Amino acid sequence: MKYFIAFLISLIGVFVFGTILKTEYSLVLKIIFTSLTFIVAFLWEYSLLNKKFDSDIKFRSQKKTISLYDFGMGIFWTLYILLLSDSRETLSYLIFVFWAIPFSEFIMWFIYKKQKPYTLFIKGNELILNRRWIVKRNLTELSQIQYDRFSKNLKLHFITKREISIKTTEYKTYEIQKLLEILIEKSEHNVFVPNNYEPKIKNSC
Repeated sequence: MKYFIAFLISLIGVFVFGTILKTEYSLVLKIIFTSLTFIVAFLWEYSLLNKKFDSDIKFRSQKKTISLYDFGMGIFWTLYILLLSDSRETLSYLIFVFWAIPFSEFIMWFIYKKQKPYTLFIKGNELILNRRWIVKRNLTELSQIQYDRFSKNLKLHFITKREISIKTTEYKTYEIQKLLEILIEKSEHNVFVPNNYEPKIKNSC
C-alpha cells in the first residue's frame, strides 16, 4: 500500500507541476516527480523479492512475465501524445510516466531470471500469490480450474471471490503438476485438471 500511495503522489506531482501550476521551477519539479514515478514503480516491483510468507510449500518463479496490457498502454499513449494530441509539446513528459511500470517490469525480468524468487505459497488451505497486490484465496472454495492455451494461464475460480490466473510458464512443469495436485486435494468441490492442459515434459534422453 505504501508504494501505491507514493506512486499516486508522484503522479499527482507530475500532473500538477507539469500541467496546472506554471512556475520558474516547473521544469525542475517535473523532472523530479517524473523520476520519482520511475523509482517508486521499480521499488514496488523489487520489494516483492524481500517478502516472506509462512508456508507449507512454496514455488519459485523462473522468470518475470511482462504485462502486455501495461506495455500496450505505454505504446497507445505514446502514439496518442506524439501523433494525435494538440498539446504534445505540453504533455510529452507524460510519455515517461506511462512507461514507468513497463520499464520497471522489464528490469525485473532480468532480476527474476537470476534470483528466481518465491512468488507462490500455500499455507494450510490458503493460496498466496506474491504480486504488487498480494492475492490470497481459500482453496476449499475452489470450484473450477481452466487453462487458456493462448496465454498459458491456469484460471482458478472460487465460490465467494473473483478468479485468479497463474502463468504456467513462470514455473517449472513438475511444480505446476504438484500445484494442480494440491488444488484438487484441498478443494471441497469436484475440480479436475483441464482437458486442454498438456504439460511440456522435457525428454531426458
